[in-house]
Amino acid sequence: MISRNLSAITRFFSVFAVIGISVTPVLAVMSPEQKQELTAVSTALNKATTLFGRDQFAKSAEGVAELQERFEKLAASDDVDVHRALEDVHKKFIRLHALLELEGIELPPLPELKPAIPMPTPSAAGGGPSFIKDVAPMLVAKCGKCHVDGTRGKFNMVNYAALMKGSETGVVIFPSDPTGSRIVEVIESGDMPRGGSLSPAEFASLKNWIAAGAKYDGENPQDNLNMFAAGGNTPTPTPTVAVATGNESVSFARDIAPVLSTSCFGCHVNAQNARGNFDMTSFERMLRGGDSGAPFVARQPATSLIVQRLKGEGGETRMPMGREPLSDAVIAKFEKWIAEGATFDGPDPRMGVVQVAALAKAKNSTHEELTADRMALALQNWNLGAAGSKPDQFETKNFFVVGNVGPATLEEYGRKAEELAPKVAPIFGAPSDQPLIKGRMSLFVFKQRYDYSEFGQMVEKRELPKEWRGHWNFTIIDAYGAFIPPSDATYTLDGLVAQQLAGTYIASLNNAPRWFSEGCARVAAGRLAAKDPRVAAWKNGLIPAAAKMTKPSDFMTGKIPPEDADIASYAFITGLMKDSKRFNALLDGLRAGEDFTKLFVNSYGAGPEKVAEIWANSVVRGR
Repeated sequence: MISRNLSAITRFFSVFAVIGISVTPVLAVMSPEQKQELTAVSTALNKATTLFGRDQFAKSAEGVAELQERFEKLAASDDVDVHRALEDVHKKFIRLHALLELEGIELPPLPELKPAIPMPTPSAAGGGPSFIKDVAPMLVAKCGKCHVDGTRGKFNMVNYAALMKGSETGVVIFPSDPTGSRIVEVIESGDMPRGGSLSPAEFASLKNWIAAGAKYDGENPQDNLNMFAAGGNTPTPTPTVAVATGNESVSFARDIAPVLSTSCFGCHVNAQNARGNFDMTSFERMLRGGDSGAPFVARQPATSLIVQRLKGEGGETRMPMGREPLSDAVIAKFEKWIAEGATFDGPDPRMGVVQVAALAKAKNSTHEELTADRMALALQNWNLGAAGSKPDQFETKNFFVVGNVGPATLEEYGRKAEELAPKVAPIFGAPSDQPLIKGRMSLFVFKQRYDYSEFGQMVEKRELPKEWRGHWNFTIIDAYGAFIPPSDATYTLDGLVAQQLAGTYIASLNNAPRWFSEGCARVAAGRLAAKDPRVAAWKNGLIPAAAKMTKPSDFMTGKIPPEDADIASYAFITGLMKDSKRFNALLDGLRAGEDFTKLFVNSYGAGPEKVAEIWANSVVRGR
């Protein structure tokens, strides 16, 4: 059985897709000697890469060590053309260097390349790809329905600013680095665009534009891409989602959404029949306007309908109808928000404005304020999941424990959580002088599986996997663990609680992806409760889980069953943590609020999906 699984995995996973064997420099005007040496270095790098792909790591490392000296000599040149030609080689060099270190091989420090020579903008380049003329029309034609007019996969590129900001999971374009840009990767894989494809010329134009620095050659990076569609020369009249730059003085999430949530609730927010057909339940719906037209014109507050209605101008009823008028200070914020571009800074324009406002409030709350809000929410959730059942409650310094297992048992579990928290913290380098999780974490303790399942159905609106006896959840607004106490030897309380504390802590670090957080959670459980029978089951379950994948990153993207995905995450994180220096740098960056994908690439030399292919290759080898 295992041999059949290994054969299946071997068919799925190929290391060469990670490394990129072909390394072809762009030769500019250089001396014959420089061209010859650059070609020789490229050839040698190809050879070292091929050796890596054949698992001949020592020989590959020998080649890299030799290359570093030759590369340094080339990089010492002041010739602009030499440096431009070296850029692509350097990127491939960095990647191979990082992959060898992942295999435990120590290498000399990587040679540096001088900063790239600034490239002219496309319009000044006289023939280079232009964003306005070449890239934007292609994006609208091939990706517009899902990502310009919509936000599928939580990625919207309504304008250049939104495109460069990327998705919730990270940046999709790295200027001057087409190979490392996610948008190029998904197009090359055939995954995007859905229902169509780019012609070779279009794809080359996109990559060349990125290689030239991904510059914007229009007047305003907030302009809707639809205005650059083939044959188009004017912006669409309907307001579209403009992503905040971070330089605005008024925030939609912090300043506007809370007002809409309270003052417009029932008539335009969460209304069965929105008054005047103007639905403001979400930012996306608000943009559609109502019977009177679009709600605002970006950068034109005086002519924007929503401002006129709030002031009672134009002979119309002043809004909000039947309630106290908004203060001049609040209306001024609406005006300023529109004047600055009416941008959106929430997680997703399709998210309800009530949720957007709550998230912003939680993010800006103190530990004590967030604790009070989460305690109130915990009781609301208990009543929703177990209607008619009054819970016992117990408070500790860092936890609010709610359940139906009796006060003595509840107190025991609360104290157990307090004992485990300081043991979880050092595993991930968490500061010892701060609470493990900002805002007290709630723990729901259920007497039986039925209660736990009902909680999943009523509160989380999902069927909890049958293998689970507990899980964690983090949304900034809320942070909790939910579990059934062990009644036999199939799992341990220490392992279950440690898993929930660790998962919630990692998820709280700048919204780390769930696969990463759960992998870390299971590592903590394995270290603090090594005798928990589930730990052995996770280790033995890797091969069956991997056999269900069509590509190594499927466990990151929800393409295999949840428990199989979590088992794979556990094994992957276990491998990453073997290099404590890189892993700790990643966690430190998350604690500082940096982007997960950028941090991962900086730490491991490639994105999570590419490094997963290396990990998968080691699974095939049984190492």
